[in-house]
Amino acid sequence: MSQPGIVSNIVRHYIEETSASIIPAETNPQLTDIKSLMGGGALVISPTVALSAIYEGQGGTEENAPPEIYTIQDSSIQAIDSVSTDYLNDIKPNKIIEYTIQPGDALSFIASDYGVSVNDLIWANNLKNADNIKPDQIIRIPPVSGVIHKIKKGETVGSIAKKYGVDSEKVKSFNRLSETDNLNIDDEIIVPGGKITTQYIAKNQTAAVAIFAHLPDLGDYFMLPTRGRISQGLHGRNGVDIAAACNTNIFADADGIATTVDDTGYNGGFGKLIKISHSNGTETLFGHASKLLITVGQAVIKGQLIALMGSTGRSTGCHLHWEVHGAKHPLSNSKAGSVF
Repeated sequence: MSQPGIVSNIVRHYIEETSASIIPAETNPQLTDIKSLMGGGALVISPTVALSAIYEGQGGTEENAPPEIYTIQDSSIQAIDSVSTDYLNDIKPNKIIEYTIQPGDALSFIASDYGVSVNDLIWANNLKNADNIKPDQIIRIPPVSGVIHKIKKGETVGSIAKKYGVDSEKVKSFNRLSETDNLNIDDEIIVPGGKITTQYIAKNQTAAVAIFAHLPDLGDYFMLPTRGRISQGLHGRNGVDIAAACNTNIFADADGIATTVDDTGYNGGFGKLIKISHSNGTETLFGHASKLLITVGQAVIKGQLIALMGSTGRSTGCHLHWEVHGAKHPLSNSKAGSVF
């Protein structure tokens, strides 16, 4: 009887062995300013208080007043899975993830958010360099910093481990392999901590940065960009869906520069979207808008009106898909159905 394949072994692997195989490395240089924000004595304003102040400052006009909860569309609660391959609600620590490149993406941000290094992504996808990506391109992300290796005829765990300069026991442990397991040709095996000799050295390399929930917590650096009901909690690339009435106001969550303002394309399912780059090395994304109110390259301030909520792209009801790249999402602990 044939032995189980490597993929099935990987799926069975448990979380403790995953964390044990991660190798600490340098912190992402793009996030070097974050520490100073957390302890620099900056004015701290609650996201809810800041948003309420903005609405009150609009003079209470009907056009700009915050939407009542009963105006939320019944269909909005179904506004989930807004982007096809990116909304990975069941991210398992030993599973290779497929991610679709978004407009304005940088490989260093993707690496940081998923807890791997830029070189890991370059090796896993046979990229020439860190700039060798484009929107709608699907890349593979290893579950841990290391190498994804396709097994060739005659290879053993020992020979694979030696090739990448790691301990064979780590390879066995991570992939839950026993001494009697066969390596099936063309199956893939994860080599935690493995490295490929290459002439290209990725800039801004990061390694072993814990994903999503373990990203730096910036407290109240980001304000809540709108009001409504959470129709889907943390999913995809560190994003949350907030449903409300169509054309509800969307505000800039922090000071920054609009690096992407696209009101024409499908954009991988995000529809009309905005990306804002912030001075501390983070960026945020606002998707599915009905109307965009700023232009690319424009400087925006925290609380500035930037768009109106819509249902463009892949969407089943008016909502905002709000992502935070490079830091913990302010709503990461909020559950679907929460109203604010």
